[in-house]
Amino acid sequence: MFNLNEYEVSIIVPAFNEDQRLPPFLKECLDFLGSKKGYELILVNDGSTDNTIDVMMKAAETNSNLKIVTYNQNCGKGWAVKKGVEVCNGQKIIFIDADGSIHPDQIPYMIEKLNDYDVVVGDRSSKDSHVHQPLLRKLTGGLFNLYVRILFNNNRYDNLCGFKGFRRQVAKDLFYELYDYGWVFDVELFYKIKNKGLRIYSLPLVWEHREASKLKITDPFKMLLRLIKLRIKLRR
Repeated sequence: MFNLNEYEVSIIVPAFNEDQRLPPFLKECLDFLGSKKGYELILVNDGSTDNTIDVMMKAAETNSNLKIVTYNQNCGKGWAVKKGVEVCNGQKIIFIDADGSIHPDQIPYMIEKLNDYDVVVGDRSSKDSHVHQPLLRKLTGGLFNLYVRILFNNNRYDNLCGFKGFRRQVAKDLFYELYDYGWVFDVELFYKIKNKGLRIYSLPLVWEHREASKLKITDPFKMLLRLIKLRIKLRR
């Protein structure tokens, strides 16, 4: 059992129109963290048009370690995480998806590995991971990772897992100048991590698919176009 009190950790939760999935995830998160000190939970409202901000404000009423970053225009997940990183105080910075596919009880394993590595990333492709997801999502993810390997010479098989951790200065450097503000920002991070020669650890996960996915059948084509644009930007 890991003791979170030993660490100074910032946990970022980016959210866009998550007023349905965010409440149960926040409850899990706050129940897990309990009375532990040495952490801050940063909720970033990425221009939601539903009641996401109300959910966040209600949670903040009963937890002094919870902070909210909010703005009116939807800018994308990459931008939301960037805004969270900018206000972090922790020596270790983690972001985790708001949909609840990853239970907060996996956070301590990431914290422990950040003692030895610059970056720790959730890896659903690991043989030690336990992953439950629909066939369409699995096929789309595989196609996306194939695009990434071809365009970026990236041999990773899970580029988009929404659970990643960084040492403080590493996170500040990686997010200082971000070219892609959407969900492709993960690919940009891996590109920078490789070029900077940072030490990275792939963390096996227990990952459970949650309903209300924003994935669409046409997304693989949009993925390719977005990756090509990112590759051109990074080359420049």
